[in-house]
Amino acid sequence: MKIEFIKKFELNPDEIKHSIVLIGWPGIALVAKLAVSSIKDSVKAEEFLNIISYDFPPKSNVEKGDLEIPMAKVYYKSNDQKDDYDFFFLTANYQPQTSTGVFEFSQLFCEEMQKITHDKVKMYVSTGALVTERIRDPPNVHICGTDENLVKTFLKIKNTKLMETGVIAGANGILPAWAGAKGFAPGVCLLAETLPLPMMSLDPRSSKALVSLIKEYFSINMNFKELDKKIEEMEEVVEKYKQQAEHLMRGIDNDKGPDSYFR
Repeated sequence: MKIEFIKKFELNPDEIKHSIVLIGWPGIALVAKLAVSSIKDSVKAEEFLNIISYDFPPKSNVEKGDLEIPMAKVYYKSNDQKDDYDFFFLTANYQPQTSTGVFEFSQLFCEEMQKITHDKVKMYVSTGALVTERIRDPPNVHICGTDENLVKTFLKIKNTKLMETGVIAGANGILPAWAGAKGFAPGVCLLAETLPLPMMSLDPRSSKALVSLIKEYFSINMNFKELDKKIEEMEEVVEKYKQQAEHLMRGIDNDKGPDSYFR
């Protein structure tokens, strides 16, 4: 299987500090993708790397009239503070489609990041969603990883829980696990509780829970303006859905006459 890495500009490895790779593949309610994209947009990260995998689905993307083959993208943001981290943001419109594709992408991506940074990646942090029957406001974020002590540092933040058992499907789970198991850098997975609704393709409330955790943990200077706007839009849709459902139920109740099919 073939994977291509295409740089948009060159980085001097000597100028790169210890780096954090934040990962947001598309998945349930696009929670991870929205979270990581919100952070990279807020800090004005630059598009650095395009990744073409022959395991991405054969679907071209159209954005404002531009036609583009499916690819993952890595954005870079250097930090002006001497002792702080640089950030790389990995996101895409699609995940690799097969088991072979996921594992191959994980291996080659970690190798490429090791080469680009001269082995300065401090950790791989993957984000995702965890479906529950009931969620709190704000949603809890469940945490697991390849390094127990590192996981404990995330658990010091409010509204976090240890993910003790379970399965994380796809590249959101495999990439950080692979990075840790193969000695590239510790991997951590952050899963925000979500309750996907049939009328909503996004869950910005769960995405905001991830962003809040990452913002506090890494002391990122950013705002929630765009996420809050999406949350308001979601609440408006949910409210309209409730009103329509209540109107429908009232109609059913009023129709329970002698000839009604409802008993």
